[in-house]
Amino acid sequence: MTQAGVASLVPDGKICLLNAMGTVRKVEGDFPQGEGEAAALIRSLDWSATSLGPIVGWPTHLKGAVSLMLPAKAQIVLFWGPEFVALYNDAYAPTIGQKHPRALGRPARENWAELWDDLEPLLRRVLDTGETVFAKDRPFYIERHGYPETVYFDISYSPVQDETGEIGGVLCIVSETTERVVAQERQRLLAREANHRVKNLFAIFHGIISLSARSARTPQEMAQSLRGRLDALMRAKDLIRPGIMGTEAHSERTTVGDVVRTIVRPYEDDTSGERIILRGPAVPVGAMAVTSLALALHETTTNAAKYGALSEPTGSISITWETHGGDFQLDWEEKGGPAIVAPPSVKGFGSVLAERSIADQLGGKVEHSWLSSGLRLRVLIPLDRLAV
Repeated sequence: MTQAGVASLVPDGKICLLNAMGTVRKVEGDFPQGEGEAAALIRSLDWSATSLGPIVGWPTHLKGAVSLMLPAKAQIVLFWGPEFVALYNDAYAPTIGQKHPRALGRPARENWAELWDDLEPLLRRVLDTGETVFAKDRPFYIERHGYPETVYFDISYSPVQDETGEIGGVLCIVSETTERVVAQERQRLLAREANHRVKNLFAIFHGIISLSARSARTPQEMAQSLRGRLDALMRAKDLIRPGIMGTEAHSERTTVGDVVRTIVRPYEDDTSGERIILRGPAVPVGAMAVTSLALALHETTTNAAKYGALSEPTGSISITWETHGGDFQLDWEEKGGPAIVAPPSVKGFGSVLAERSIADQLGGKVEHSWLSSGLRLRVLIPLDRLAV
């Protein structure tokens, strides 16, 4: 009977086989088994250059954890030792984007630097205490595709112990839930938006009716004026509906002036040339950006009609815009409205919605100055984002 071979070690520490003739045959890359990309990368790495050392010297519980992790369909990353050297499977790799494959075999601090202050305490807690850390929809700040983002994961971090109970690493089983969390947040926003819109519509109708009544000389003129303003209001609503509903934006480009005029048209009357002053150059607005800009302007105009300058017959607003280098700047100034005693202690939903549309969608910012004479507001947006 012929013996296939006997495992042995040679002085350099590599696994070898002795065949029946006694010839030494070195076998490299036999661990870990598997055909996936992560397994092949682990076999190919020079582990002697890491704190884990050559694979032949890895403890049994480390090899066991790796063998369990690699074929799994769940997203799993294993952080080993005091440096939290990272090993992970193919299912996990897409969750770290451009960090793969350089993160494999390297201390976690090197490739998770932007969230290390958040991640290290979780890993340290498991490594030092043996406690399992579990959370659902846990937010993490990460830069995995060349830009910062907040992502969400269900996480379960557990200790990996040897037969004596000593903890060597942390096995992290995760499941990215970002898409679901974002969808749920959008649904919550839609519900609040619907309630907000209903209340706003009543306030807007009240203001439009009062405005039409002041400028009309006969019931027929009032009816005609009211119909025109309601039509203008619907056109303004059409600009903001795609962004609120999460559908596609308008397919055509327009200009800032066109957007502003559409939004303020329902509030015009015979004295609108004095009450509503618009001035600025032709600045293009892209199909994607028009909804966000219109939404911010619509909320600001609505607030002016409910609480600000447009709520008083003698009130006025000035809206001017210009460009500076690579930025677009719009200035909004109200006069003649109710005196402002102090800035609002709590932001209304409309104001939050307006600021979010500028900041989140267009990468800009909104600055408020609550003067006793009226609100002054400045919107700043990068021109390249406005043109998209």
